[in-house]
Amino acid sequence: MSTIHDVLDAGGLIAQAFDHYEPRSQQVEMAEAVADALAAKKKLLVEAGTGVGKSFAYLVPAIQAIAKNKDLRIVVATHTISLQEQLIHKDIPFLQSVMPDDFRPVLVKGRGNYLSRRRLRLAQQKMGTLFTDPAAVTQLIEIGKWSRKTDEGSKSDLPFQPLPMVWDAVESDGGNCMGRQCPTHADCFYYKARKATFAGNLLIVNHALFFADLAVRRQGGGVLPDYHAVIFDEAHTLEDVAADHLGIGVSQGGIEYVLNQLFEWLQSDAIPHKRTWHPTRRCRRQPRQC
Repeated sequence: MSTIHDVLDAGGLIAQAFDHYEPRSQQVEMAEAVADALAAKKKLLVEAGTGVGKSFAYLVPAIQAIAKNKDLRIVVATHTISLQEQLIHKDIPFLQSVMPDDFRPVLVKGRGNYLSRRRLRLAQQKMGTLFTDPAAVTQLIEIGKWSRKTDEGSKSDLPFQPLPMVWDAVESDGGNCMGRQCPTHADCFYYKARKATFAGNLLIVNHALFFADLAVRRQGGGVLPDYHAVIFDEAHTLEDVAADHLGIGVSQGGIEYVLNQLFEWLQSDAIPHKRTWHPTRRCRRQPRQC
């Protein structure tokens, strides 16, 4: 089993596979701090400048921790899609090629990123009345062709960016999911991805999905499988994302809805002995009696 120095030092596993590799003492220091935090189950806050190699500095100790404990599951949460793609398509495959440690990385996406075969069939059946825009009809036809070739069924796998109205009609939606009763359940892209997620032990997610999972856990559910540690990259965005999912939101439309409901209730017969109130009429009684 490799150590941090085996991987990151001069002459180490990365240096042997990467020409002109320059070891960085700050990267090793950060990696050792991450390893200590994972082993001791404690919190760690790291601020590192550009060029330190932060992704390797947390990925290497995370991979080694998983290799030591096969039951360990670690979540890496980023804010931007570009960093997610860098981790899952570049950094992690490279580390898999040079490190002897065994681990199972998985990119976890929200449900709405996956195509629903059943909803696609329904949309195709109602295509003539569902869309009036010829471009939308063309895209729906192309999605149908793509659905027979794709293995992942993810919107990011599409060769084009679908119109919002088109993808809304065919995406996997928990509100109308039939679960095991669905005729396409055996071939469901979302459940296939979910099965892979629960089999993984290094989960790459975005901040929005992580906090959406926390919000669902408040209600006794969960989007992600149970995990033992989380590593936040691009943590400067955490406050805003957490507030969006865990805070209390008030909108103009919501206020208008509540006030309209209150007005209708006040005008109804639900209030016994109600008095008609006029905003310009002053009460002659004491304030507590009005």
